Amino acid sequence: MWHKQRFWSLQAVESAEKLTQQLTEFTWTGCQAFELGGYILANDATSPNGAQEYGVLRPDPDDDSRLIQIESITFSWCSEARALELLQRMLRGEFDLHVLGHLGRSQFQAPERHGFCPLCR
Repeated sequence: MWHKQRFWSLQAVESAEKLTQQLTEFTWTGCQAFELGGYILANDATSPNGAQEYGVLRPDPDDDSRLIQIESITFSWCSEARALELLQRMLRGEFDLHVLGHLGRSQFQAPERHGFCPLCR
């Protein structure tokens, strides 16, 4: 993750298909994160006009306060079919053994707690 000090507004999504649509059809603020099937996808874009890059994280089994980054996906470069394929692979655990870094679980907040930050604009 480029942004190790960022805080994200975490929104649960009910299906890989819905998340595929959201990530390929819309540009999200830099503080947006999505949760699907126990995984978190956190916007790691360097600017609002840049590529929509998302860090893929899973819980750290050895430390409840941390998440492990296991992948990074640039959804703005993906077709809808490719994005869905990558999300399905994520849900099958195909990236789980990768360790690209760690983030604190407390950096992910419910929307009402997150409120508005400079990235929300």
